[in-house]
Amino acid sequence: MSFNFNTIIRRGSWLEYRRFLLNQRRNIPSRVRVINAELTRIGDVQVLYRRADAENDKSPMTERVMGIFTKQGSSIGKLLQAYIARGGNPFDISMFLKPDSYDIEYNENDNTVELIDNQPYKGVIYPVSQNPDEGDIGMVYQAGWLSFWRYPGRKLNSNSSPVQETTELGKAIVHTRDWARQEIKELRNDLEYRILSLCDLREQLVKERDVLLMKAGGDVIPGMYFDDEYYSRDHHLNSIINKIDSVFWEIGADGFADFTKPRKVSTEMPFPTLVEDAYTGEEKWKALG
Repeated sequence: MSFNFNTIIRRGSWLEYRRFLLNQRRNIPSRVRVINAELTRIGDVQVLYRRADAENDKSPMTERVMGIFTKQGSSIGKLLQAYIARGGNPFDISMFLKPDSYDIEYNENDNTVELIDNQPYKGVIYPVSQNPDEGDIGMVYQAGWLSFWRYPGRKLNSNSSPVQETTELGKAIVHTRDWARQEIKELRNDLEYRILSLCDLREQLVKERDVLLMKAGGDVIPGMYFDDEYYSRDHHLNSIINKIDSVFWEIGADGFADFTKPRKVSTEMPFPTLVEDAYTGEEKWKALG
């Protein structure tokens, strides 16, 4: 298979792999255009939540919902309309949280930074630490509980499950559901699955555009600014290529590899698993790892 090497790489394989990557980088602008068009078609869902203190714009965001927004005519918007028309409540599908949903406010007077919620739990459901009253008599150990309200331990105020009661209730609920499985599937689950799948696809496309492609095209492709506060230069395609090039070839005054001056690879150099081609010439014109 092409380019299936990972750590042991010979000079000829690296040259072909390097050439392939840099040629494919030319397609990044068209990939970004396609992603942007697809994101517009898919649309988005934004749930409006209420703050703990309605008069304070910096108070924590609660799970209480006030509204939901989506773009009219988008794929998600059409599915939500169909879901509502069939009697569904969009707030029952998901909390539609987005990671890192907060604003950063810097106070110049005391050089402090404040994170202001835009969604409950800053858009991330996470295991909580133990409650501040740990050790008090009668307090339930909460470490590991998920942060949202519907977590079972929070509802039962207990870390144990009443097995006998839940087994009996579970059997009863199965009987209530058996006759309506087709209706549940058609009127609820199928549409919910399609809506959530589109939300997942949107998140993947945003990650591809803003993270994966940025690692290859940032500061190289016009309009793609590589911000060192958010991205690591060590993970940039140019940085990795230059590091490996510097093992195989001398670096010229321009800071790039001089392909007329190959270095002799040895195990004492960085990346000792970068190796030479067969001295007999039998690996010439091949990229097979």
